[in-house]
Amino acid sequence: MKSRANYKEYIIDVILILFVVQLARIITKYILLKQLNFNLLNLIITTAISFALLSILLILILKNNEIFNPTNLKIVNMFNNKNKQIRILLGIIVILTFMITQYFEDTYNIYNFGRLILLIIIIPIFEELLFREYLWNYLSNHIKNVMVVFISITMLYTFYQIGYIDIISQYISITNKSGYTIDIVTSSMIKAFVLGSILGVVKIRLKDTYICMLLHALFSILFY
Repeated sequence: MKSRANYKEYIIDVILILFVVQLARIITKYILLKQLNFNLLNLIITTAISFALLSILLILILKNNEIFNPTNLKIVNMFNNKNKQIRILLGIIVILTFMITQYFEDTYNIYNFGRLILLIIIIPIFEELLFREYLWNYLSNHIKNVMVVFISITMLYTFYQIGYIDIISQYISITNKSGYTIDIVTSSMIKAFVLGSILGVVKIRLKDTYICMLLHALFSILFY
């Protein structure tokens, strides 16, 4: 039986991993943005590229790692037999919800298209791979109490949103919108706590990261 002290050691490991991942994202985005004009479209493009590059890097590094990825999860296997019907149904709901919301959208431009790609495809894949797959598996390998894993991942996911303060502050700077960065960060943390709690329950009950990705995408369409 693992002691609480040992629990803390593994959770600290995860915090360090998250710090490195977030730092890598910020540096990558900063380098890319330095090559372009500082505007809203380029902010979205560089943010999307930095998330995509990190996702690919995580998959390449951890694809055969038994501690982080014992099931050898691959996005291309999303529609295999396990939970296939649920995934297809959720996929249809995501597409229909997206189409309905876009019907009421007043403007269509490259920025809005890039923002949608980022929010409903890139970020859900990146965050669910990171939190509900790799880090969840890592903690589960060392901590047998599923509630400890659930609470740890949910809280870490909530506080991870603070790391996106660079994107939020730059967005406010470019758009000159009223409001405070801290208010947006706080709102994002509240949404992340709700979403993380729901997805954590889904992960426990269905043990399916693909469903978490689809639900994450649906949540983003409805609430972002």
